[in-house]
Amino acid sequence: PDPRKRDYDGIIHIGVVSRYFHNHSVWNAIVKGWFLQLDRKRFSLDVFNLGAEKDQETSIARANAAHFEQGPKGLLKWVEAIMARQPDVLVYPEIGMDPMTLRLASLRLAPVQLATWGHPDTTGLKTIDYYLSAEDLEPENAQDNYAERLIALPHLGCFYEPVPVGDASTDLRSLGIDPGSPLIVCPGVPFKYSPRHDRIIVEVARRLGGCQIVFFKHRLDKLSEKLRQRLEVVFARSRLDFDRFVKFIPWQSSPRFYGLLKQADVYLDTVGFSGFNTAMQALECGLPIVAMEGRFMRGRLASGLLKRIGLPELVAASEEDYIALGVRLAEDAGYRQSIRERIEASRHVLFEDLAPIRALEDFLTGVVRR
Repeated sequence: PDPRKRDYDGIIHIGVVSRYFHNHSVWNAIVKGWFLQLDRKRFSLDVFNLGAEKDQETSIARANAAHFEQGPKGLLKWVEAIMARQPDVLVYPEIGMDPMTLRLASLRLAPVQLATWGHPDTTGLKTIDYYLSAEDLEPENAQDNYAERLIALPHLGCFYEPVPVGDASTDLRSLGIDPGSPLIVCPGVPFKYSPRHDRIIVEVARRLGGCQIVFFKHRLDKLSEKLRQRLEVVFARSRLDFDRFVKFIPWQSSPRFYGLLKQADVYLDTVGFSGFNTAMQALECGLPIVAMEGRFMRGRLASGLLKRIGLPELVAASEEDYIALGVRLAEDAGYRQSIRERIEASRHVLFEDLAPIRALEDFLTGVVRR
């Protein structure tokens, strides 16, 4: 298709293409802030919702959009729908998780097209001009990791609302967790756990001697079962009783999950493919996080949060440092409490940051005028 460029009318028309306009990590971390905070006198948002899910967050997107269109549709119908709105800029919050998104992103449907880190990898597509990322999440020479032109927005690159953790509590015994043992949570989705780092879990268990390491069963239960079986083998090779140390518990509702995080002692971030939303939730619950800093943006999410709040000592330089730090936090109640107090005092800087929004507005204005 040959996208028509509209006559500039003083408003920049932005199309947002995603299937995640609902309570989802992509919406919560990245997209929602645009819909709540972009200046409506200067920017208009069109929603092209490829998914069928609807909830309260979908209603927020609809209420703040100039145009809202929801699937299902075939490729041609979506192309026609997008081009009929003549967006100045077409934004794909993620490219890589949804097949229709990838098919659309492979076409030129707007004069300017960009992706961002809902799926934290370069797209490699010639049809995507820019990649929105964040200064606190990228290494030096980060442009080398992207086929697109990298735009690193200030700080964490997003406007993130505080997490409503409330006063929720969770009965640990009802989940088969011994409340008398150090409680270590590993809340990443199963595919983020690489076999090359399994020894970390084993070594933490070995050095503590007694602890509860908790994983969560994913909705795709086969993935969690593969991870559980793999860890069982690694523990057996190390002559450790897997069932004594490791628990796989059901996926929890948000209040019960927050209650569990509040009672936990340590959060072990996934190495190589970090967590962001879950790490934000953990910090809102005051839970110390152990992270490592990866080579690529996808491995630097939790470490970026920790550095942002002035806790770089929780970012391990190696697997050995990671293991030692996890063990220290689990064993040393005084050190753990000092970290909790520092999290409490500084975590406010993570939330409702308008600097990335203002920088995004300036970027969009400049690129459209050019």
